[in-house]
Amino acid sequence: MPRRKKITRDTALYDFMHTIVPLGDAEREYLITHSFPLSVRKGTLLSRPGSEERVLYLIKKGVVRSYTMDGLRQVTTWINEEWEIVAPGHTFGLPLPSVEYLQTLEATELCGIAYEHIEYMYDHFPVANKIGRLLLEDNYRGAEERALLGRISSATKRYQRLMERQPSLLTRVPLKYIASYLNMSLETLSRVRSKFRG
Repeated sequence: MPRRKKITRDTALYDFMHTIVPLGDAEREYLITHSFPLSVRKGTLLSRPGSEERVLYLIKKGVVRSYTMDGLRQVTTWINEEWEIVAPGHTFGLPLPSVEYLQTLEATELCGIAYEHIEYMYDHFPVANKIGRLLLEDNYRGAEERALLGRISSATKRYQRLMERQPSLLTRVPLKYIASYLNMSLETLSRVRSKFRG
């Protein structure tokens, strides 16, 4: 796991949540006191299967992907960019070890907070529950989009949908991860991409 910086004050998570629902001084102080900045290199694993560290990260700069292993093959399950939240999805909020890898695809700057502090906010700051619900709804919509992407039978249409919804990924993310995310071979992805370049 990456090491946290000794500097522990970072306003990014507060700024992000404050745009969702206005927060008061008490919430601001709690968030800033308990969140921390983290700068990591490309290829850093923020989480791996078996890890019991439950941390929620806000991406300030960079790209993070989640993947699982199917035998020796990596299967990319999601890719997030700036100002999106990342956390081990299947077990977040549960006292269970992680089942997925979270990997940075660029040099990445994050703001993190341990889930115990999120739980404290739910218990002591009613507004935190509204923010949590809105973030969960957003996460659900993202999961639905990924599920829909996986059900489109045409490789060309899957690529086209990604191009419409998250075009910047196509210039920032290695093609092997795009191919994995779209459930196609690298060769198929190359053929599909050539149709849109011509």
